[in-house]
Amino acid sequence: MIPSGFETERFHLVRFTHYDDPVVKLWGHENGATQERRMRQAMVCVLMISTVLLSVGCVGPLQQWGEETAFHPKAASFDPATLKQEQVAVLNAVVGFGLEGYAHQVSRSLSSALEQRPTLITSLPVHEALNRINRGGLTEEYADMVADYVRTGILNRAGLEKIGRAIHVAYVFQPNLASFSQSMSGRFSFFGLRVLQTRVTTLRLSLQLWDTRTGDIVWESSGEATLAGEDVREFRIPFDEIARRLWSHMLDNLLMGSQAE
Repeated sequence: MIPSGFETERFHLVRFTHYDDPVVKLWGHENGATQERRMRQAMVCVLMISTVLLSVGCVGPLQQWGEETAFHPKAASFDPATLKQEQVAVLNAVVGFGLEGYAHQVSRSLSSALEQRPTLITSLPVHEALNRINRGGLTEEYADMVADYVRTGILNRAGLEKIGRAIHVAYVFQPNLASFSQSMSGRFSFFGLRVLQTRVTTLRLSLQLWDTRTGDIVWESSGEATLAGEDVREFRIPFDEIARRLWSHMLDNLLMGSQAE
């Protein structure tokens, strides 16, 4: 038989550890308040991050543009103002190895940049120039001239003069694509999901203006552009837009000093 004193002692022990005890209730209250405060802080952080990401997604990609161009002096006998009276054609672009698929885009983007300056230059788009060459039965001669250009860097005077007469232009633009690359890297992850990434596009172009009557290069330029964009969405920077912006900078130098009508 258990002594009554032991039962009394056990009774007091149970009372001491019961959750109704004020000391235990106070400790539990403080611990719960701490956890609740931490949960509120976590929720605030999540809401802030979500707001930022949604804002970025609504306004579109954040972009940084950089470019570097080099210009060679215009020929002394060449006056850019004549480009308003003497039509200039855009030829198909010559591109580096592995970039053949961009040839038409390079030429089209140049034609687009020229169309933005109708009061300073009268241009013949690349597709129309090629159509006239084909209609004039000069496809083979044009192909041979371009092949020689790839090998020597020279547009043969005889072929250039014949093509100039056939398409009725005094000058032609010869665009070139040296390189084009795009890379992507993650910059911010949330719960293991990459939600912010950076795409960097680098483009190198060069442009020559040839006189079809003399076979001379009257002006030339080269340039490199880099465009970095950050976005929470899958977003590719359009090639045509980057090329057009770089062409526009080059053309500003060519047309410098020309007066709009």
